[in-house]
Amino acid sequence: MNACRKTQSLLFEQGDGRLAAEVRAEMDAHLTSCPHCQRTFALWTSALPRLRNLSEDEISAVSLRRMESEILRDLPGTVRPRSRRTLILALAAGLVLAIGVGMLSMRSATSPPFARLQTLWGKVTLSGVAMTEGAVMGPGAVLEIAAEGEATFLVGRGAEVRLVGPGRVAFDGTTKAPRLRLDSGRVVVQVAHRQSDESFHVITAQGRVEVKGTRFVVGYGAQGSYVHVDEGEVMVYRQGEAKPWAVGIGSTFWLKQELNEDNQPAPTPGPVQEPAPEPQTCAKATCADESARVRKAMRASHPMHAIAIVEETLRKFENCAPTSRCLDELGYLRAEALRQAGRLDGAVTAFKSLNRAGATRAMRQNALYAAAQLERKLGRSEEARQSLERAYAAYPDGALSEEALAGLLELFEGGDADARAVAERYLARFPQGMAAARARRILLGTPSVRPR
Repeated sequence: MNACRKTQSLLFEQGDGRLAAEVRAEMDAHLTSCPHCQRTFALWTSALPRLRNLSEDEISAVSLRRMESEILRDLPGTVRPRSRRTLILALAAGLVLAIGVGMLSMRSATSPPFARLQTLWGKVTLSGVAMTEGAVMGPGAVLEIAAEGEATFLVGRGAEVRLVGPGRVAFDGTTKAPRLRLDSGRVVVQVAHRQSDESFHVITAQGRVEVKGTRFVVGYGAQGSYVHVDEGEVMVYRQGEAKPWAVGIGSTFWLKQELNEDNQPAPTPGPVQEPAPEPQTCAKATCADESARVRKAMRASHPMHAIAIVEETLRKFENCAPTSRCLDELGYLRAEALRQAGRLDGAVTAFKSLNRAGATRAMRQNALYAAAQLERKLGRSEEARQSLERAYAAYPDGALSEEALAGLLELFEGGDADARAVAERYLARFPQGMAAARARRILLGTPSVRPR
């Protein structure tokens, strides 16, 4: 019972990532063996984001006076203060209490969490406890996907990470210097440019990857762990080596140290100034053949088989570097298969992952538009609006540009400034388009009439 009380008393500190390593280890050990605390922990982590977002109501003077009167009335043997000085002292004490509570609430609301779970599908657990979207994670926690599935989470400031299962990642460090230990699986990472006092590390069994702002993938293959860079540059430290290797855009680098004929570590040069050599490019025929298999499975209404084919194909590519177009095609098919399987959250995440610098403008627009359609279906109007804006911006002259603006018109139905701005944009580009009548009604302030 004492262990339960101690664990539950530390939930807030754990959510803020302020527990010492030995205390975190003791807490994790108790959580694995106590079902009651596991349930409490799961409820707390799912409720914490909502608690942080609660607005603070200002206490008026009248409300404060009523509070003071009620407290004094309910206290046994208490005499109401008759002097003005006594009343002022009582009010001052109440004000100090209110300010203290407000400062505590403000600290809790403004203190950024170490990591927060954004989207997930499949069985995702944190230190053995099933997770829900919005859950907060702190240093010492271990996020795991036992089978097929994925989870997207924000870490520190401006870092988005997608763990593709089966996989396991452990959190450590601080909000300014997070450290992710990848034990298995694959993570797709996008990191905003770091400030001078910030860093971001991904650690594997063979070394670590350090970045200042980029988009990259770290995973495990037949030859050990690897990093593939989509944008920017990363510094890679192999285990046992003090000097880093610089890996640039479009390059894949294996962290496992190469051995010579005597099974000894091959001599390594100093820091590499040029990107590491890219593995052999995968045959185009392989990608086309596998894509055809995926489509065939989807036409036969077997979306899970289609997803399995995509994962199998990606494993085939571990010893070569597939082209960006090939990866995007497989990624889009996987997203469509997730949609067909009814896993809409996973499909949204998969579609949005295709919005990257290396993808074609048409692919980015198609994927973002598809994500917006699903977000509308899920009732996420604000997220759908953002996806439609990005879809249009990705390729203003693309095939789905008009559809993206038309979708925004539907979301901005009404006569406010945002709706009028979208209507003006639409008519400037497509004066005779399919949604021109709706755009003109918005500008004229006439309500739309929808067919029943």
